[in-house]
Amino acid sequence: MKKNLIILGTALILTSCGSWNRIGDLTSISNRNVDDSKKYTLLTREVEAVAEADNDALEQAVDNLTKKYEGEFLRNVKIYVKSNGKQVKIIGDVWGTQNTLINVTTEANANITLNVGDSIVFNRKGKITEGKIIGINSNIIIVEYNGNKKIELKYDQVTKTNK
Repeated sequence: MKKNLIILGTALILTSCGSWNRIGDLTSISNRNVDDSKKYTLLTREVEAVAEADNDALEQAVDNLTKKYEGEFLRNVKIYVKSNGKQVKIIGDVWGTQNTLINVTTEANANITLNVGDSIVFNRKGKITEGKIIGINSNIIIVEYNGNKKIELKYDQVTKTNK
């Protein structure tokens, strides 16, 4: 009986050392000055970065995300710290300026350019749904539809319209 209690106690202590503790939510966070004259767009949603707490871990985690997704700042950020205090994890949406125009080449050799603000249609649950592009990166586009709903789609899942 004593042996089982000791094993159980040791297991609880070891598992608690590896858990993440949520320490806060922030509306936005940045390590750079935000320029009000620029128009920022959503580049990607719900991404995360982990940094070691050797030196300025929160700053390092923010830098890791903004550099990886070529953004300027994060919104809707959740901050976690390991219970042992040695790592920081952040999860949030990356915002930045849209620096690229995406050209999509089809088999018919037509060149289609997708930009932020373009109207598109896509198949959603078996129905054709209209939307507007609010973010573009090299792999996906972010589309807003039905008012304020957002979805990430691949380029071959959308059709540009003339609206």
